[in-house]
Amino acid sequence: MSVIALRNPRKLDTIGAQVLNHIRTQILSGKLTAGKRIDQNAIATELGVSVIPVRESIRQLEAEGLIEKLPNRGAFVAELSLTELLDIYAIREALEVLATRLAVARMTPETLERLDALVVEMATATMVGDRAALFDLNSDFHFAIYTASQNGILCQLIEGLWERSTVYRRRFTFMPERAAQALAEHRQILDSCRRRDAHDAGEAVRRNVAATTTAITDSVRLQ
Repeated sequence: MSVIALRNPRKLDTIGAQVLNHIRTQILSGKLTAGKRIDQNAIATELGVSVIPVRESIRQLEAEGLIEKLPNRGAFVAELSLTELLDIYAIREALEVLATRLAVARMTPETLERLDALVVEMATATMVGDRAALFDLNSDFHFAIYTASQNGILCQLIEGLWERSTVYRRRFTFMPERAAQALAEHRQILDSCRRRDAHDAGEAVRRNVAATTTAITDSVRLQ
């Protein structure tokens, strides 16, 4: 049994983060499958904590779309909708290609340096298997590009789609076989941005989004 040490009762935020990460990992790794009821008392016992941080984690994961609460039934691992997934990613692909092409012409040397630094961090995270870091770095990389488009409305639309697809993107992060390929795709995007080739940069982003869509779609179909 894994136990979270309660050495300092004032560090409830740290304990809560550990509980949240545990449940999220169980879901994204497939140990808690779609449609399965979440036994909050069992999780609390397993981790050696009270049920309070478990309940707080359930609320957070519900906001992320990983868990859904059903009236008078409890909390369950959210079912993934393949139709919704395909709709979101089709729109994402079109908007992100547009944002990238607009960004290339307006990209500053500082933005290129930022992208280069992010790719270096991605390489390190990929090597050590730090999936949580990859999840954040991927977002930072793409939005550094999209922000450079200087089109606020377009960025807002993309951000909304990213938020709506959080559950799918987190599942993608937990696919070890995709990590190296994703790193190569980000390097291709960066290379096109450096060459100021708006068309190639847009196509590189299109391939990245399409590959992610295929990987997640295959994962959902296998459930």
